[in-house]
Amino acid sequence: MPTVGDFHIPNGPVSGNLPKIIQDKETSSSLITPYLIEDEFYSWDGPYNTKDQALRTRPGQSMGRLFVTNLRLLFWSDDATKPHIGLFYEDVQGWKSSWMPMKSRSVVVFVGSRKVIFVANSTAIENAERYIKN
Repeated sequence: MPTVGDFHIPNGPVSGNLPKIIQDKETSSSLITPYLIEDEFYSWDGPYNTKDQALRTRPGQSMGRLFVTNLRLLFWSDDATKPHIGLFYEDVQGWKSSWMPMKSRSVVVFVGSRKVIFVANSTAIENAERYIKN
């Protein structure tokens, strides 16, 4: 399993900002494919938001799309022209999620000796939790 010990910058071309609405998983899969590594495949995606400094791309709060794969999470901010940060499941030192209103889950993840908090689509988080080894 890949590991870097912390968050990482995903490799891949600059492809432009994400569409405001992604209507199907086939479109999501084609958008994220250029950033996947060997033996990695797309599983699910959904919106996320955060005020956490480790994930945000602008002052205050960042929003975007969280892509779940079989190996990692890829965060693609609305402000970025490609996924701006990734996290391999093997690098997760701790993970807690809890229900929020509006089909969301709050996530607290421990990685690289720090605590990072974000909120994301509940189905995306449920898919990620299938791969995370606590």
